[in-house]
Amino acid sequence: MDQRLGLVRAAYLNDFVAILRDVGVPVDRFMAESSLPQNIEEMPQMQISTPTAVDWLAKVGNDINPMELGLLASVYATSSSLFPLQQTVITSAHSGIKRLEALIGLMLYEDRTLKIRIRQKADSYCVDIQSPLKNHRYNCFQEWLCFQAIIAIIRSVTDPAWCPSELSFSSHIRPPEVIYNAYPNTRIFCAQPRTSITIPTSDLLKTYGKVGATALDPQTLIKVTNVYHEAAAWELPSYLRALVKPYLTDGPIKIDSVSEITGISTRTLQRNLKENGSSYSQIIQEARFELACSHLNNQNMKVIDVAIALGYENPQHFSRAFRRFAGITPSEYRTQIL
Repeated sequence: MDQRLGLVRAAYLNDFVAILRDVGVPVDRFMAESSLPQNIEEMPQMQISTPTAVDWLAKVGNDINPMELGLLASVYATSSSLFPLQQTVITSAHSGIKRLEALIGLMLYEDRTLKIRIRQKADSYCVDIQSPLKNHRYNCFQEWLCFQAIIAIIRSVTDPAWCPSELSFSSHIRPPEVIYNAYPNTRIFCAQPRTSITIPTSDLLKTYGKVGATALDPQTLIKVTNVYHEAAAWELPSYLRALVKPYLTDGPIKIDSVSEITGISTRTLQRNLKENGSSYSQIIQEARFELACSHLNNQNMKVIDVAIALGYENPQHFSRAFRRFAGITPSEYRTQIL
């Protein structure tokens, strides 16, 4: 899949936005000038184009060392970006290696362009991360988010001040002193052939949350292989439905705008959709329906509020469109799910 077809949950970009606001950056003005959805802070669960988000951060945060901005946002993300279900999946595991495996599964689900492997290195294990953004000048943003998530997991079974043995960035940007102060016992390398974090085996074997729990047997790690794991790539219709949803508040996004975001020509998009038995108008209809159902599941939203959230000026137009697609009205749908 084209490297521009990566999606990231808006919650992670919002962590950067919060830091930028704190330092006085006019975020709203820059957001209005961008091709990003204008309401991402209100819809953290939505997915947005990863390259578009990284390009925007590079422009907005150009007065801040990217390495420092990545560190600040990644620390912020540790406690704010995981949804309750994700937290439960991870914390239900009782050892460092099991929590790490659960986290990697979530990382691959959240960003389907990532490839991750765990390999053995003497008395440690390395988590290697491959991303199509590797050659992007500001790929350190993504590297920091991945690192901090892994660090938080290991700290949950060891010590709140735990630091990895090594952090290897593919980014060529030199870290400022604040990075070394944050990780005083960590060897930090830049311009490396791979993005990786090194964790002592003894820390991965530690357990947490069980009465009388002891360290796991090292044989537990045998199944860890040198194979890169990855999630199934987005199929174009599914990718486009996810991409357009955050824009629907302002009405359907034009295919020319989608072409600009994805880096795929309008003609190629239309041809590929036809080959997949779909069309751009169908993508918009399906995205609107999926989003409508999601909103209607929220009992605190009135039908008129759902219509407005989907960019309809007239609630009756929304009701008719929903009925054409589902065969029932929004109110009837809500009655069925109660």
